[in-house]
Amino acid sequence: MSDIPLFPLNVVLMPGAPLPLHIFEERYKQMVDECLQQESEFGMVFADESGTRKVGCTAKIVELVERYDDGRMLILVEGSRRFKLNNVLTGKPYYVGEIEYFEEEPEEPDVQALAEECIALLERVVEAATEGSVGIEIEPPYKNLSFAIAGRVEFEAETRQQILELTSEKARLEKVKELLTSAAERLERERQAREKAQTNGHLRDDWKPGT
Repeated sequence: MSDIPLFPLNVVLMPGAPLPLHIFEERYKQMVDECLQQESEFGMVFADESGTRKVGCTAKIVELVERYDDGRMLILVEGSRRFKLNNVLTGKPYYVGEIEYFEEEPEEPDVQALAEECIALLERVVEAATEGSVGIEIEPPYKNLSFAIAGRVEFEAETRQQILELTSEKARLEKVKELLTSAAERLERERQAREKAQTNGHLRDDWKPGT
């Protein structure tokens, strides 16, 4: 059990994923200053109109990008460790969570093929979205590949939260595969529709009135 400063926000931070944050509330400016001084992490938990979720990820401050005259800050954080939020403590201006870190997951030897499928699907998504081939620099071994993909693809926050809470890399990759398959098919249909629309309204070279 550990106590850690909490930053509830309507985004989901993934282990290993970078995230820029604009800190402007006084209580969170104090929290970030204390973390900078102590070189410590704070916990991020997804919060929306449905409430605050019980599983979050610690944020390591990678860089203080800019500090403004009024005290506002732009910082870059990176997701570190997942945790379960057991209790919210009072006594400071910002929230403090009583948390329990997730245990290390056992190695799953049968995820290699699934990981490679997800990488291929990610390449399809990027190509369809950018209308060109863009290399995806993800090298084996594919440890926690699910988090790496979910951290770079704009899935819905609730979907990211579901991935964050799964305790098996195989289960996470299966979820990611399902999402990427759907995204690739949708983006490819949209691209085909755009390409077809661009040809509409153009006369054929051999077209004549009445033909």
